[in-house]
Amino acid sequence: MVPLAQQGEPKGGGSEWHTHSPEETEAVGAELAELLQPDTLIWVTGVLGAGKTTLIRGLCRALGITEPIRSPTFTLVNEYTIRQPPSLTGLPLFHLDLYRIETEAQLSTLGLEELLERGGITIIEWGERLPQLGFDHTPRHLWHLTLTPHPDDTRTITLTIKQPDQSPRL
Repeated sequence: MVPLAQQGEPKGGGSEWHTHSPEETEAVGAELAELLQPDTLIWVTGVLGAGKTTLIRGLCRALGITEPIRSPTFTLVNEYTIRQPPSLTGLPLFHLDLYRIETEAQLSTLGLEELLERGGITIIEWGERLPQLGFDHTPRHLWHLTLTPHPDDTRTITLTIKQPDQSPRL
């Protein structure tokens, strides 16, 4: 894994990584796990096959989650219990996939606002669809992760922090 840019300050910013394998993509997820705080919503975007679930798997493993991590494309929501670090232990981690969600009514059946009220970590694949679906809840911490695959089977992972006054330092 090669960090391309580190420009994060507590008042906003982000970071970018260039990975060459699924293992390196998981390692970026593990690195990001160290920065998480309760009440964080993470939008993960990228084309099909970009490595979204691979990145999330690395993040979950670093949080002590041992269950298989699969994209919830058909189940829509997977819930796990965070086992480490102590600042997050016992909190829920919700992994959602909005790929098949097309209407505000479909989104409301997921109970997303209720999930966010539980104060854990919520990771949403295809999260860029939330505004189109009428969702306007603002958590304490909002991250956007974008995965961009390249023809040589590498990918660029970009983190943008949307709540600059309360963001972790990278």
